[in-house]
Formats: sequence, C-alpha cells, structure tokens
Amino acid sequence: MRKRKSLLALIGIVALLLSLSVPMMQCAPATEEEVTPPPEEEEATPPAEEEVTPPAEEIKYGGRLNVGFMSPQNSTVIDGKLMWTNWGCLYFLLIYDNLAHFNMLPGDTYAFWPKLVQSYEVSEDGTTWTLHLVENATWHDGVPFTAEDVAFTFEYLFQTPGWGGHLTSFEEIEVIDDYTIRVVHDIELPTTNTPGWWMWNPVIPKHIIEPYKDDILSFQNEESIGTGAFKLKEFKSGQYMWLVANEDYWDGRPYVDEVVFRYYGSVDTAIMAMQKGEVDVFGENMITPFAVEAVKGDPDINVSVLQGLREVYLAFNLHPDGPLQDKDVRHAIAYGIDRDRLIDMAFGGYGERCDSWAYPESPMHKPDLPQYDYNPDKANEILDGAGYLDTDGDGIRNDPATGKNLVFELSTSSTMSPYVKACTLVHEMLPAIGIDTEVTIMEPDAFMDYLYNPEADQTELMIYHEAPSPDPWSDWVWQECVGWGSGGDWWNPSYYDNPRFNQLWVDNSSAKSMEEKKAILYEMQDLLAEDLPIIFLARPKYISPYRIDKFEGWVHEMGGTVSWLNDWSILKVHLK
Repeated sequence: MRKRKSLLALIGIVALLLSLSVPMMQCAPATEEEVTPPPEEEEATPPAEEEVTPPAEEIKYGGRLNVGFMSPQNSTVIDGKLMWTNWGCLYFLLIYDNLAHFNMLPGDTYAFWPKLVQSYEVSEDGTTWTLHLVENATWHDGVPFTAEDVAFTFEYLFQTPGWGGHLTSFEEIEVIDDYTIRVVHDIELPTTNTPGWWMWNPVIPKHIIEPYKDDILSFQNEESIGTGAFKLKEFKSGQYMWLVANEDYWDGRPYVDEVVFRYYGSVDTAIMAMQKGEVDVFGENMITPFAVEAVKGDPDINVSVLQGLREVYLAFNLHPDGPLQDKDVRHAIAYGIDRDRLIDMAFGGYGERCDSWAYPESPMHKPDLPQYDYNPDKANEILDGAGYLDTDGDGIRNDPATGKNLVFELSTSSTMSPYVKACTLVHEMLPAIGIDTEVTIMEPDAFMDYLYNPEADQTELMIYHEAPSPDPWSDWVWQECVGWGSGGDWWNPSYYDNPRFNQLWVDNSSAKSMEEKKAILYEMQDLLAEDLPIIFLARPKYISPYRIDKFEGWVHEMGGTVSWLNDWSILKVHLK
C-alpha cells in the first residue's frame, strides 16, 4: 500500500515556441535504409465453385518520415518543460506511452480510447478509480511493463515540479496485481471529462529511474527507455532527434521505419527544406499565410487549412502597482484594439475572433460574452471618466496618481512573426486612445521566462498564445487564470487573482454532471470577461503543408496534421 497526498496541477501545454537562437542543424542522421516488407503467406487454392474475394492491398512498411520544427528540444531529461513545445510532447507520446489516447474523433471526444489503460471502473462519488492495464507491453530494454511502473510514476514523477495530474490529489495507491491498480483520491473527481485526470502524462520505468526517485530531474535519461511505438536512436541537442520503430511494440509496430525531428532556424529555411524533399510535414504551426504561397502549386505538396488550437491573447501583468491594476484601463485597451484588422494584417485573414478559453464550438462556451468591438470613442470615454487625462499636452494620457505617461512595455517572442506584427499593430492603434507602448521583441527563452514569471515585473503587456485542446482535455487551461498560491503558480502570466474564480476552478474538478460543469464554466467566463486579465485577440487557422510523393495515410486533426496531441499521422502514415 502506498500513500501520498498532494495537490497536483497539470502543466499548460501547450505548444509554446522556444529558442530561435539555437543554431540550425549542421549534421543529420545516417542515410535512410529501406525495409523489405515480409513476403506474403502462400494461400491454399479454393474450390472452383467458390467466389474468391481479392486480398486487400498490403500496406508497405519502411521509409523515413522527416518532421520539421522551429522549437528545438535541448534535453532528454524527464522535465515537464519539454511539454512546452510540440517536439517535447511528441517525444513523450512516441517514446513513452500515455495511459489513454487523445481521442480526436469528431463528436466523440469524450469517449475513452485505451492505451496503457485498457479499461477502468470508477466509484459513484468519483474518488476511487480502478485501472486495468495492458498485459503485453514491455519497456524498450525488454523488461515487462507492470502496475508497479504506474504506481511509481504517480508517486514520484507527479511530485516533480512541472508535472502533475488534473487538479487532483490522491491519498492512496494500491497495486492489486501486475496489471491492476487502484487510486483513491481525497476529493471527488468528475466523470464528465473521462478519462480526464489520469491520461495526460507519460508513464516512466521504475526499474531505471528508481535510484533518482527523489530528484528525477537529475537523471539525464540519454537512452530514453519507454514502452512507446518508437525508440530513441540518436539525439543531438538543438539539432535533431532520430527515432526508429519499436518492432516489439505491444500495439503493433508503426509502418515507417524511422522518424527524424529536425530543427530549422527560420520559416524560409523550413519551406526550402520541404520543397527539396528534406521535410515531409511540420510538427507545429510554423507556416504563416505569407510563407505558404511558396509551396502552393507544387504537385508533391498538399496544404490543409485546419481549425486551430491556439488562442492568441494579450496578457496584462497585474503584479506591480500601477494603472494596469485599474479595470477601466484594461477595458479601454480592449476597445482600442481592432481585432478584425489584426487578424487580417497579422494572420493574413486565416483566423477568427475568440473570447474565451473555451472554443466557440465547445458546449462549454458561453455564447453571450462581451465582445469589446473596436470602439476608440468608448475607450476614450472610459479613460476620461476614470481621470486619465493628457495633463501635459503631449498626446499621451497621464496616470492621475503619479503624473506619468501611460506608456507600457509590450513584448513577444522573436520566433513568432505574426505576434511581432500584432505587437506593431497594437502599438499603432493605442495612441488613438492616448496610450503608448514600447515594443520589445525578445529571444524566446528570455520571453518565456518573463511571460510565466510576472513577479519579476520584467514586462507589462505580453502577446502570446495558449492551445486549450478540445473537450474533455481543456479543463487545465483555466489554470492560466488561477491565483498564485491557489494553483496558478508559474501558469498565470497575468498574476490575476479572483477568489471566486479560484473556488470555481476547484469546483469544476468535482462537477457531477455536464449541466453543473457548464454552469461553473459559464461563470468563470463571465468573470474573465469582466475582470479582463487577458484580452483574447484571435484564433488563427492551422496551415498544414505536407508532402504526398512518398507517404500516404495522413491524419488531419484540429491543430495540425502533426501536433502536440496528434501523433496519429506518425503512427499511421505509410509508403505509397
């Protein structure tokens, strides 16, 4: 019997982009080798009078799938920060295994899709979960996978900073037998978002990592032994990762023999690599509407325009004292931004407005939220009424408390050219309401440090994105607005802290029906729309080019042909 109690919070994934400063790859894995498909078995000749159905065409095995990224992976340490990038998420999905698949079937995303967990039972009050595990999985080194590995993952990985479950605490873990585990929680968990809390994180091997259990981040993990469909063959930090098919994968080996993730330092370089056949698909939303024109018309390249996962926002740093603490100032800035123009100019028209962490198509989206349509006259009226006047006649309003001009630093990452353009547009728009900005374009590592560390007071306005993911896996994103000290530490870039919102975040974790859950999330959306710690700017479309000359079987999902929650293309694609 194992006992542990801890409030765990799921990390934001989202697909955060890092490190333009890492040099472009100078070397690559060895030459691609082809694998001859196994010969067909000889079949007996049927009786002449029977009609014979011709066999289905055999799917070919072999080939190397090349996936391009603009956010490199710099380590194989089992650090939750790896899941800040699509590359890192796919590393965990392909080399390790989650307890359940991300089910992306249209209209059926709430259905359970088994992976390491094949089936489960849950008590009526949602506190006790019995998980039945796959019985034929092995680690890449041949050691059998068992319930001991799952218990070890819960007890130690989930206790490591940056990891955790879905706003849940467990007080007891019982290994019933090699393939059954029971987890008892001290709070009631919802069954409305099944599989929910236990499916997100990779399961790690106890027999390898146990010596490092008290400091998992000290384990370099260079061999990356998992149970997944691919094994790590070679990794060059910031350059490439070379994976090979796991011939003994418990769920059947993938069709491709190899997958290579490569880092490219710019969109132009990545596009040229695809045109030359060096990249088959991109693993993140790195192709802008303006860059995609370069591949249109190429008979070997298709381009899909898919619904996006990302919601681009402007966050206010509410930690320091100052005008941004004033809700009137935040409301005025919202009315001072022409979001339709921003979508046209920064995203080439490939996008739509958004107003909540809940996607418009989600049943949890509140349909009547304030829209803050572009209205500089209303913004000026709000600021006048709040006492922010231009007292020195220079065209910029002054803070009535200090007399200082309303000038705010506006930052984003240098790797995100649409966001750089969005910063420029906001800088051009806000003087019409008497507010100025100083735009700072930062290297991605530095920007991320500032974005998720509002207490450092290094910046005041930040443009970036989050990718909530479809229901039922989107509950974690509300953590981005939970107060520091109440569960939002390091995931709340605005430093927003509303006690009612914090309590609703907890209540949502134990909702017993879809109706109760909807009422909770509706109120959370109302609070965010009124308090406005962030301004939702746009939901860009996902522009997904992919080569069709060598492979077929691509799986196109919301967020991309390949993305942080869509590994299906890599698992299903095969030679033509």
